[in-house]
Amino acid sequence: MDRLFVKSLIVLLAMTFMSQANAKRVLFASQFSLINVKDSHESFGVADGSELNPDSIKVLVWNIKKGQERGLDIDLPRFGGDRDLVLVQEGYLSPALVDLFHSFQGMTWDMGVSFLYKKDKNTKTGVMVGSRVEPTSVKTNHTVDFEPFILTPKANIFAKYPVAGTDKELLVISVHGINFANHNAFVRHMNQAFHEIEKHDGPIIFAGDFNTRTAKRKKHLMQECVRRGFQSVDFIDGHLRNKPIVGMLDFTFVRGLKVKNPKVFSVKSSDHPPMHFEVAVQ
Repeated sequence: MDRLFVKSLIVLLAMTFMSQANAKRVLFASQFSLINVKDSHESFGVADGSELNPDSIKVLVWNIKKGQERGLDIDLPRFGGDRDLVLVQEGYLSPALVDLFHSFQGMTWDMGVSFLYKKDKNTKTGVMVGSRVEPTSVKTNHTVDFEPFILTPKANIFAKYPVAGTDKELLVISVHGINFANHNAFVRHMNQAFHEIEKHDGPIIFAGDFNTRTAKRKKHLMQECVRRGFQSVDFIDGHLRNKPIVGMLDFTFVRGLKVKNPKVFSVKSSDHPPMHFEVAVQ
């Protein structure tokens, strides 16, 4: 076969592949709308408390998969109903889920909005923190990197809460790590959180679905958290967090807190298990 013909065929096939990939990229990206960072904080609900109890702060951390699976309307109140703090990843503000969040009497909700779903009336999605206490401050931002193909960022939310008997507030960070972007993008995402952590003088909960789908990501996260004085919570039945191929994605890190009753539960209402625990300020 003529060499020139072969080269031409290879170039044509490559161009066809790139054209199809770009078409898919445009198709995926067209399903979502970006939101300005200054508009990325959504809040609703009213907390019934003024300060967290330093001896007992009950926490739930859970990626709820946007409520796509049956049973969340039962499991979210089941695992979160008695909690002082509820950290949510893949939160979704569809009418049904907003009603579910509102069913938590005496709880305020803050969301860091990542982007909007055009196909579902521009419904907002992102990371959330629910609390029995009104936050003293809430900050949201976006990752500087976007997920490939869908071309959307991940949002970050940083909320501070007063704790009785001390002027040191509790910093709570609900995390949904950037996923299919490269390792450097993951490092940049975690650095956004570490930047806020390094400015905070007080106890911290840093938790969520970190999307640590590679050993390199896990090693980086663990090393950087240990370097900053965090403890990784060792859950009873923690193996339930393991996923085929990618391993463990969901973690909870604490600093300045003593952990009690840490447990992971098996559920069908999400592809991630809820992490359930209690902390006391040290």
